[in-house]
Amino acid sequence: MRLLRSAPFFATLLAALALGCAAPMGPVLVAWPEVRPEAVVLRDVRILDVRTGRLGGRSDVRLEGDRIAAIAKPGGVELAGAVVVEGGGASLLPGLVDMHGHIATPTGPAWEFTSPPTPELNLRAYVYAGVTTVFDPGDGSGDAFDRRKRVGSGALIGPQIFTVGPILTAPSSHPIAMIEELLPGWLAWIVARGVAIPLEDDAAARAVVEELAEEGADGIKIVVDRIPLESRRLSLERARAVVEAGRAQGLRTVAHIGTTEDALDAGRAGVALWVHGVYKERIPDERIAELAAYGIPMVTTSEVFDSYGRIRFGPLERTRLERETVPKEKLDSFHPIPEAFDAGPLEGWIVLMQETREVRLDNVRRLHDAGVTILTGSDVQSNVFPGASLHRELHTLVQAGLTPAEALRAATLHPAQWISQEDDPPFGVIGVGKRADLILVEGDPTSDVGVLEEIRAVILAGVPVDRVPVGK
Repeated sequence: MRLLRSAPFFATLLAALALGCAAPMGPVLVAWPEVRPEAVVLRDVRILDVRTGRLGGRSDVRLEGDRIAAIAKPGGVELAGAVVVEGGGASLLPGLVDMHGHIATPTGPAWEFTSPPTPELNLRAYVYAGVTTVFDPGDGSGDAFDRRKRVGSGALIGPQIFTVGPILTAPSSHPIAMIEELLPGWLAWIVARGVAIPLEDDAAARAVVEELAEEGADGIKIVVDRIPLESRRLSLERARAVVEAGRAQGLRTVAHIGTTEDALDAGRAGVALWVHGVYKERIPDERIAELAAYGIPMVTTSEVFDSYGRIRFGPLERTRLERETVPKEKLDSFHPIPEAFDAGPLEGWIVLMQETREVRLDNVRRLHDAGVTILTGSDVQSNVFPGASLHRELHTLVQAGLTPAEALRAATLHPAQWISQEDDPPFGVIGVGKRADLILVEGDPTSDVGVLEEIRAVILAGVPVDRVPVGK
């Protein structure tokens, strides 16, 4: 990544900073229908009960506004005034939840900064792939809270958003450390300010948390990890100060972690969610029960680490959803890697990602078996695409030992329970009165999570959206 220090890189990065969100709209992917229906009937569908992992018999489902109004046997719901969607026996699931989504993050190659982030396109890509809720633990764009409001009003099409705003970290810790390594001082300072907030002391921690609470943050995010591997890390004492400040504002704190000790320190500090999981090392067997005793859910983001680990191993076989949501020229731009590409201070971290894939899967399996609630996340960034990457993560959870039904709960019910803090959440399950964020797919996802890519319809807030794949 020393290649990024070139003059063209600076020019394009500065142009991106100047343009802000004035990027091209990109592919349409999804759009609201010309006339939004007041009611919708999904006729002849099989409803997945995510709690039990079982598909029910054939049913009709009536939606009114953004809620599920009625569920009955075929022919048992009122059709009057409704748009009818023929299910043909397809499976109906709650919309998926990405618990580590990023909305304002670019997804192109690390060596190509030719355009600014495209948050509106990212939102559409999530919806196209059936992701109807995103928890964004890190949006320093400055538009996070306004964007959430616009999506909530329907002015902007996208999944319902829960966001923490910018990340809190130690000075010269991740992600600031990486930026400082890759960019000269003045530019690093500018870019870092838009990504994360360094905490010099406990007073600064309290002040930042109070400001974020006033702006409407849905939580607080701290980083308890070292990237590059030799960089600084937030201390237990500072992490605890953030957690306590958050509690005083009625906000929970989530922690980016990397090692077993990171997870333990975050647990000691009182965080409510581990993000990424322990991905750098095998968790010692004697520590599994200690971690499980905290009762803290863990968001796995194995796909992002796999993506960096395979960066030098040739073109990736693309999934259906990647081909349908990302232009071919962009997918092809990741290979071949430029000869001048040098990962610099991140080289050791990339090698570690190559060496620890099976370790990550083993950690997830043992934590799940010990009772830790696993949630799915994608961590959208370079070569990790919104929506499509969450489907990759579901496959990885199955490889780690979860059943398809368990993996589906990790992307529906369990995230909704954590976000809402309710055992019977308002979304993430199908039932009368629940939010009508739904996906209709061919086949039985409790047997094969791969059928989730065979999407027949996405219903967002009670409205079947128009889906338009790339190139159409």
